[in-house]
Amino acid sequence: MVALNTPLSVRLSEEDALFLAGLELEGAITASDKVRGLIRQARRRAEAPAGWEAALAAAHDIAAPALKALRTAELASDRHSTVALALTSAVEEMLAVLLAAPAELASADPQALARHEARLVDCAARLTEQMLRWGVTPSAPAYDPTIVSRRVAALGELTRLITATADRPSAA
Repeated sequence: MVALNTPLSVRLSEEDALFLAGLELEGAITASDKVRGLIRQARRRAEAPAGWEAALAAAHDIAAPALKALRTAELASDRHSTVALALTSAVEEMLAVLLAAPAELASADPQALARHEARLVDCAARLTEQMLRWGVTPSAPAYDPTIVSRRVAALGELTRLITATADRPSAA
């Protein structure tokens, strides 16, 4: 257990005190517990995660309120969107890649840069592939079943241009 031997006294506005009283932090019940929890969170944000696992955990912590709100709203409305859940998960993964970057790129090693770039491209490609898969069906597993197909259809012209360019023989 951590020794708690440095007393700290603060004055809060009524608004901040009400916020602190209503704040839910895992394992924090008293105002002192919550302040310590907030300091731990701030420290974790200020220090770059050391490795992929820590970065993923930090990204999960950041995305958790949005995910909780999404799942709570789905339960209350008796609706579900695989699209919203998968996109939230993809953002969480991309954020983890970005949070891991400071530690991984500290040496400015060309191979580390290439690995970082590959991770970003891999995340983006998997997300694009998933969107395209949902877009080829008339109804995606979403709150609005046509949302993906409408957005993907708008990208059709760009896709045709890419295909036409790729099919054209290169001038050597």
